[in-house]
Amino acid sequence: MTWRWGDLALVPLVAGATAQVFLWGHDRPLWLDEQMIAINLRDNGFRELTGSLMHHQSAPLGWLAVQRAIVLVLGTDERVLRLLPLVFGVATLAVVWLVARRWLGPVGAVAAGLLFGLAPALVRYAAELKQYSTDAFCALALLVLAAWVLDDQRRMPVWWVAAAAASWLSMDAILVTPGLAAVLVGTVLRRQGWRAALRASLLGLAWLAATALHYLVALRYTTGEPHLKPWWQARGGFPNGNLWSWLADRPAGLGVDPLSLPRGPVTTGFWVLVLAGLAMLLVRRTAIGLLLAAPLATAVVLGAAHTVPLASRLAIWLLPALFLAVAAAVEAIAALRGRALIPAIAALLVVAVGAWSAFPPQIRYAAHPPATVDGVDDRAAMAWIKAHRQPGDLVLVTISSIPGLRWYASMGELRPGWFVRAVTPGPACTPDELPQGLAGHRRVLAYSGIRTNPAAPAVLESRLAEQGQILERRQFHHGIVWVVELASTARPAAPTLPGQKTSCLQLAAFGNR
Repeated sequence: MTWRWGDLALVPLVAGATAQVFLWGHDRPLWLDEQMIAINLRDNGFRELTGSLMHHQSAPLGWLAVQRAIVLVLGTDERVLRLLPLVFGVATLAVVWLVARRWLGPVGAVAAGLLFGLAPALVRYAAELKQYSTDAFCALALLVLAAWVLDDQRRMPVWWVAAAAASWLSMDAILVTPGLAAVLVGTVLRRQGWRAALRASLLGLAWLAATALHYLVALRYTTGEPHLKPWWQARGGFPNGNLWSWLADRPAGLGVDPLSLPRGPVTTGFWVLVLAGLAMLLVRRTAIGLLLAAPLATAVVLGAAHTVPLASRLAIWLLPALFLAVAAAVEAIAALRGRALIPAIAALLVVAVGAWSAFPPQIRYAAHPPATVDGVDDRAAMAWIKAHRQPGDLVLVTISSIPGLRWYASMGELRPGWFVRAVTPGPACTPDELPQGLAGHRRVLAYSGIRTNPAAPAVLESRLAEQGQILERRQFHHGIVWVVELASTARPAAPTLPGQKTSCLQLAAFGNR
């Protein structure tokens, strides 16, 4: 193999892969979303994974099946659970290098290497028990294979088979396929006529059948979560009123997450390069430009229709198209040299500043990551509670800590117990609810982990202090364990403080989901 200047792209790609492996190797405790998926993988067989998942989780069935097989063979260690995301994360960088060598010049290849290798989202999700690294890989692979098909339309069956397989590994692969297919079939129509285009379209029946089967078997259980739409709308994933203002805000929103770009000129420069790259490709290599534009158009339409959020980790499937467009723009501008020295320098400066801002933090983060993903350590907290629990003690956890308890401790071992939520005082919550729930116990071990409700820890501590003496308050990063010796007679409930909206605790028994 002959080495070329473009192979300098291997340097940031290897740095990115190294960062992914180092982060994976630190064996951090699972955070809330990871715990909820892990519980399903541990406690459900292959058949149960086809139905409605516990804790209202959703993931592609193929991805779940592979993860379940890994659990059965290798166990439930955190690094084992995160092995598949790591494989897809590293595989993404390997595909980028192959693309850079074949389709990009040296400057564009290095730009692509910097963008993919040092992207914080790609590093992070390669070391988390979520399907997002698989989404990025499948989106990139389908894009690359589509470009490969443009060189020879006889390869269309290979692309449709790959799309069918990807539809079981990634829900985002299902989203990206129709737009890419439209470009491929349209290209066949222009080059070979309607008969060839019809044959190319009919091959898509295999993908349609695979996707429909996936939906009937599993994906139909992942829809209809009404609380998720307002949650994503509050984060800019869906329009909240005026469509045009939402569209105008999306570049900045995506620049924050998942692109993790510094605010200001670098973010603006990035989007200018995206548009420049797409425009240049649409003029010079129309089919390639349309392939890169198709996922972006699909994402905008789905977001505007309140179907798929155009924000955060659920937009990670757009990164391959965006990064390749920027790399193409940088390559084109660099090729102008003396004829456009100022824009060439500006383009390279944007990429260099972005890489400089990303590289040191990414390497430091991977080599010395925070001890937790979300600021709490449920693993250490549950181990401490198990070690200090005495016969007759009651265990209480906040509602968001239930997955941590289920994953890191046996439900039977820590029962009897309740979970609690802080709510606004009203008919749904009475002052006697907590004392009645604690009746018959001498001590309480209470735990508040991840703070989906920021007021919950303070409310819980205040109400526990009314019922007895807090013997110990132990912190596990932002998570807190209280050991409370209950009084024979509970103290009167403290009045709601002025401006305090959530001062009531609502108790509920543990359910199955």
